[in-house]
Amino acid sequence: TTMFSGLRSFNILASHYNIKFKEVLTDNGPEFGKKESKSKAGHPFERMLTELEIKHRYIKPYRPQTNGKIERFWRTIEEDVIHGTYFESKEHLKEEILQYIYYYNQERPHQSLNGVAPNIFNQNCQRIS
Repeated sequence: TTMFSGLRSFNILASHYNIKFKEVLTDNGPEFGKKESKSKAGHPFERMLTELEIKHRYIKPYRPQTNGKIERFWRTIEEDVIHGTYFESKEHLKEEILQYIYYYNQERPHQSLNGVAPNIFNQNCQRIS
């Protein structure tokens, strides 16, 4: 479920990169709970965020530009990994994406980071507390 994937991601980012989340921004999909819902405590993703003391923020409906960075990331995955490629199985696709994400974060220069890979940028980034 989304809750387990989110928890796993938070744990990996905390242990490998020393990144701890104070808030998370999601779209308004049912997998993330509902902004207007009074029973947030009943939704697994919302409960997880409450337990981790992470504030949940939602993008405005019908404003995909708010999620522009992740939308661009998905487009990059589509262009660099998926488009024009035949995958023998879901496992093959998963392995290719995992390898690409490693490359993307560890080696690939990013224009927005002055030509530095995110991992190197993160190592040199001053922490906000």
